[in-house]
Amino acid sequence: MNAQLTAAVETASDQQKDNLCGPFWGARVLNESGFTTWDGEAITEDLVALRAGTLLPEAHDGSDVPPGAVNHVSYRYRLPMAPVEQSGTSAEALARAIEAASSGKLRCVPLSGDWNAHRVERLVDEAAGLGSRLLANVRTGRMWASRPPIEALLAELEGRSVEEPQADWDVGHFVELEMLIRGPRGSLVVVHDSYPSLGWQGRHMQPPHALAAALERGDGRDGGVLAIVPKVGVEAARALASEIGLEVRFWNNGTGS
Repeated sequence: MNAQLTAAVETASDQQKDNLCGPFWGARVLNESGFTTWDGEAITEDLVALRAGTLLPEAHDGSDVPPGAVNHVSYRYRLPMAPVEQSGTSAEALARAIEAASSGKLRCVPLSGDWNAHRVERLVDEAAGLGSRLLANVRTGRMWASRPPIEALLAELEGRSVEEPQADWDVGHFVELEMLIRGPRGSLVVVHDSYPSLGWQGRHMQPPHALAAALERGDGRDGGVLAIVPKVGVEAARALASEIGLEVRFWNNGTGS
């Protein structure tokens, strides 16, 4: 198998490589937007990680993958390492890589601020109309479990109180916010994860208030959302952010600090 074909197979993988969640989503959005090569190399999570300066964690206790997933560490490049608390990919570096790989045809509008359920709901509901992909940088420990009882999901849609299902794991992570599902008195966001072992083949449903808490993080770091839009959609994305009370600025997720 030649290098280009190997890279293409790796790009199509449903599971990210360990600690490459941001580059995984960057490569997927680029590929699905029609960008497959960058300076003559296939666009993969490995290449995005290299160009974005991703830091792999040094040896540490605990697992780098959620329950049910297996480690995937066949990196194509030698990536730098850092203490676990400083490892990962910064949102700003990831945004720069996505824009560079697309020759500026895709732009990343960074959204930060005081997150709440209303803002999450509005953002997910209206971003699709802008042709936007939403990559959320969250703390997973504040989300619901990825396979909650159906009764809990129905209660949320009906606006009834429910005991929140405990999260599967607790790390900083990038996920895609795909769509909003409305019920009689509540809503759920369809989250696409980079681990097929979570939810239903990588998709799970989260209440907007749980995602707001995950974006706030509460661990001394910040979360936020990269709204990835065609170049012509930047001003509309900025206007939406202003309308719903979000700031257009990058956040500090602790990487490299």
